Amino acid sequence: MIKNITIVFISIFFEALPFLFLGSLISAIIDRYVSEETFVKIIPKNKILAALVGVLMGFFIPACDCAVIPIARRLLKKKVPLNVILSFMLSSPIINPVVLFATYTAFNKNLNFFYLRFLLGILVSLIVSIIMAIIYKDKDPLIEEEHHHHNHSCSCHSCGHHHDEGDLKSILKHTIEDMFDVLKYLIIGALIASLMQNLVPASLFKNELISTISLMLFAYLMSLCSTSDSFVAKSMMGSFNNRAILAYLLLGPMIDIKNTIVLMGGFKKKFVFTLIFLIFITIFIVVSVVKI
Repeated sequence: MIKNITIVFISIFFEALPFLFLGSLISAIIDRYVSEETFVKIIPKNKILAALVGVLMGFFIPACDCAVIPIARRLLKKKVPLNVILSFMLSSPIINPVVLFATYTAFNKNLNFFYLRFLLGILVSLIVSIIMAIIYKDKDPLIEEEHHHHNHSCSCHSCGHHHDEGDLKSILKHTIEDMFDVLKYLIIGALIASLMQNLVPASLFKNELISTISLMLFAYLMSLCSTSDSFVAKSMMGSFNNRAILAYLLLGPMIDIKNTIVLMGGFKKKFVFTLIFLIFITIFIVVSVVKI
């Protein structure tokens, strides 16, 4: 049992680590080179169009569910609207080219899952991001420590220390700071996920009457990276109905134990719980009405 837990923990951790580094690096580059004014200019005032910009970012930035969080936090500090950040954060782990290729490879004999994961991933991202933006219109989702850390960073910018260090050194410094900021939560999340995978009996998730909810919970508890979860989903096609498998493919990349812990490190608990609730409800409704 201990051996199995260790193997799962190491696999989850090292699977997420390179993507976490990539997310932190992109976050540092955004902080260094992209001004708040730039984002204000390119993002439409209309909430739906603005959320679509976030989805477009999600397609072009190949980040997994953990890697998008440091990027999202950095964008929020740049005063990017919440609906843009959330539509990016939720869609990127589903619709970026790396994940699309993995999903296509897994379901090349049944491309309905490939198309529906892509299209419904965008739809759910837009719905959840717009609702969250309405709920948090005049509220701040970041924890106070985030602002304190950011203010310190801003003072460094204003006094010119980063300019003295040079661009590359500054970017690496920000990358390391962001990465270690998130890393401790990734470790905790990976540990919880590995315990769940080994301690929760698989038979609990095989009740046909609640198979959709079961697989959604399974996706949340297992915390698999979205580049590999499509192959797991394919292996379950004989045991679960198509709606349940689609719900699994949608929910896992958007929210799981691992990135819940990571989110808790930067966002207020009420914000995180509201986000999780909305993701679960929206996905359940969407897969209930779609034909598959």
